[in-house]
Amino acid sequence: MMRKTSYVLFATMLLIGIVAVPAIAQDSTAVGQDRATSRVLLQHDDFVRLNVENVGDALSTITGVYVNAEGEVMLRDVSASKVVVVMDGQKLNVASGSGVNVSNISIDNVESVELLRGGRSAEFGADAVGGVIVIKSKAKTENAEGTSFSQNFGARATTGSYNLQIFSLNHSLQTDKLSTLLSYRRDIWSGNFDYTDIYGNVKELPNNNLNSNSIFGKVGYQIDEEQTFATSYSYYKSENGSAGTITNLTPLSRLRYDNQSANMNYSNNDLFSGFRLDANTFYQNYRTRFDNPQGTVPVHSDHKNYATGIELKQAGALTSMLNLSYGYSYRNDEINSTDVGDRNRITHSAFTTITVANTDDILTNLSAGLVSGWDVALATRYDSPSDFRSEFSPRLSLGLTNANNFATTRLQSHIAKSYRAPSFNDLYWPKDSFAMGNPDLVPETSINYDIGINISVPIYTHSVSTAVNYFRNDAEDLILWAPNGPNGLWIPENISETETWGMETSGSITLFDGLFTTNAEFTYMEALDKRPEYYNNYIIYRPKNKLSLTGTLKTHGIEWSVVYNYTGLRYTKASNGNNYLPSYTTINSNISYNFNLQGVRQTIAFELTNIADEDYMKTDGTAEPGRMYKLSYWINL
Repeated sequence: MMRKTSYVLFATMLLIGIVAVPAIAQDSTAVGQDRATSRVLLQHDDFVRLNVENVGDALSTITGVYVNAEGEVMLRDVSASKVVVVMDGQKLNVASGSGVNVSNISIDNVESVELLRGGRSAEFGADAVGGVIVIKSKAKTENAEGTSFSQNFGARATTGSYNLQIFSLNHSLQTDKLSTLLSYRRDIWSGNFDYTDIYGNVKELPNNNLNSNSIFGKVGYQIDEEQTFATSYSYYKSENGSAGTITNLTPLSRLRYDNQSANMNYSNNDLFSGFRLDANTFYQNYRTRFDNPQGTVPVHSDHKNYATGIELKQAGALTSMLNLSYGYSYRNDEINSTDVGDRNRITHSAFTTITVANTDDILTNLSAGLVSGWDVALATRYDSPSDFRSEFSPRLSLGLTNANNFATTRLQSHIAKSYRAPSFNDLYWPKDSFAMGNPDLVPETSINYDIGINISVPIYTHSVSTAVNYFRNDAEDLILWAPNGPNGLWIPENISETETWGMETSGSITLFDGLFTTNAEFTYMEALDKRPEYYNNYIIYRPKNKLSLTGTLKTHGIEWSVVYNYTGLRYTKASNGNNYLPSYTTINSNISYNFNLQGVRQTIAFELTNIADEDYMKTDGTAEPGRMYKLSYWINL
């Protein structure tokens, strides 16, 4: 019944949007929204201010975002496998179903990190049920005036708790036509911190070390005024300890990653009649090995994930108001695994977006000045995977803006249909001592609604901004791993219906031209199971309340921030009851100093996390380190 009502409402809104709107605005992926609503954008200044080492660190600073120990991102009510990560147009997710480890992407290589919440299958295809992370690597830098050549060299060193050591080097070069970027990074962490077991005893968590190396290279070439070519290559290799859970420690197990990816892009800004062509092709080779010689049955698993693909996209203006983009993509996913065997999935996709530019004069006359601009975007996508039914995913966005001398107000709303096909792990994982796959799974679908209002008011040297966003996600056949099998095995199941709704709120005050800024963000969410046996119980590991308070003082190159985070209780079983993890709070602080010494830009930063040394769990059976420090120093020549 829920799904039928949702589709009726969805179809009605689409019809209203198509009939009532004469034209459509800019591409829906670029519709402007403020922090704490549907979109959050982090850039270089944010990376420096927050003293982040990698993309995972950067995303962890956003309220409602959880990055687990494996570097995988979870948003709102969805797991990491339902969050798509895109870097330079290349989708990093693979069909095995595990999330993308964003913590192995060094921030030294990144120009921006963009978080898009809510269903995005219309733009990004399968798995974009909960949202999308869009990462852009550094592009060419501007040459100094009067020169045609420039280069930059950077070095960074970090030390911290539990023998944390991070070293990175990067070099970039820019000429009139050629740009290059090359970086290397090494991470070491012993990681054997103390924790409290289920009996209240304090013990050391063994085998929690990290040792990794990563390389990233990018070359861009300006063919002429309209055409550019770029290619990039990344390599990540690590050998880590895998501690297991505090009730089932694995002190001898090893986890190894050996990942490679390559990407090529060609762009022509004026292929015909002002239309731009973007062509992207990629190759991924991700290998994961896990060995545990202990236990009743020793485990030696090896998973090789391969992905190749190409995407062609054209975009341009049909009139001064009407814009159109369309394209086609082909993707081939393969896995060769000791556990799930040899599997293959080929997906063909076609997509289009119609948009309309702002019509200020018309709107001002019609609305008596209440609305100074609007934008509407309708995106649609058709995906045809080789092993499941084809899916059609539309998304409608509407934005209204009122800008005057006193304030800028922005109303943004979306309605979207998204889907996710079961992964190879969901379907075929063999029965072991922890989990078992389910070959009877079917794709999950969902209808997602978002509506938010953002208000910004400048007051002399001060500014005040606030944002409120309502979201709702009605899912059918939700794929959820839970300990429901024999002997507590984790097994994926299709939950017939779920309903998630909530409010995201944000408020920020900036005083004295940025000298002091305070920001508060609060998320309230109810993620409810609608199965008769668990009707209106909370879905596991979805907290009802999350709060973040931040205060930042900036003066004379010094920036000091204090961050308070609160996460509410999370149920660990579908039956709820007394099966939950209690709420927890953390307090973190970071201070940095930026200065120039003999023309060399330098930064020193000190970070202290979990200042109160709180003992808590993010997931049942896991442990989190207590108070930790991190000292960083980097230079740019």
